Amino acid sequence: MSEARAEKLKNKDLTNDAVDARIYMSIIDAILDHKLPPGTRLVEAPLCEAFGVTRGTLRRVFVKLAHERVIELQPNRGAIIALHDINEAREVFEARVILEVGSVKGLAAKPGNKSKAFAELREMIKKEHALREDGNWRDWIRLSGEFHIKLAEVNRNDIVTSYLRTLIARTSLLIGLYETPKRNSCSADEHIAILDAIEQSQPALAARLMEHHLGEYALGLLAEPAQPVEIDFGKLFAPVR
Repeated sequence: MSEARAEKLKNKDLTNDAVDARIYMSIIDAILDHKLPPGTRLVEAPLCEAFGVTRGTLRRVFVKLAHERVIELQPNRGAIIALHDINEAREVFEARVILEVGSVKGLAAKPGNKSKAFAELREMIKKEHALREDGNWRDWIRLSGEFHIKLAEVNRNDIVTSYLRTLIARTSLLIGLYETPKRNSCSADEHIAILDAIEQSQPALAARLMEHHLGEYALGLLAEPAQPVEIDFGKLFAPVR
């Protein structure tokens, strides 16, 4: 293969990746904004028109979303926003509890001043609080998840951090699908309390606070999510064309 052709194929792949990412994030954002409730059917023709892509491109994104359990690909029905069993959802949070409680407990027990390492985390909490106050539900969910990932990174256990990235991606979606934005819980205050306990070298308190924090999320999941409705995909995704 000539160098020119190889470069052309490389550029094509980069273009495809950018298009796929745009469609992927647009669907995720719509879910987090409660505009695509569980069970909503993703009709290919209007979606292709809205995004300006072929069915092949759209189906490539569907495969990725299905792999991550964001959507379900059903025979004779196509793609729908995934319906998650609430018990299954709570099990995902329980997995996070197992990892994160141990992580903060270990971090609190480590000697040394942790203030410098937590400076960025405290800035994240300020932004998180502002987003919640402004009613920016989607970005608040994302930043709250990033806080937990960053906290795990401070503990410097790459295996735990890797598992948490996967779990937090799933729980962020579940929060967007099943938790009501009108709940009064303030994760920013809870995050501050967890950081304070770690900095004050109180492993038992840090562990107890993290367990309560994640447990509150699990309890906040709605038993009955919003019902699927007819969606005007052209109108919903018009800004991304």
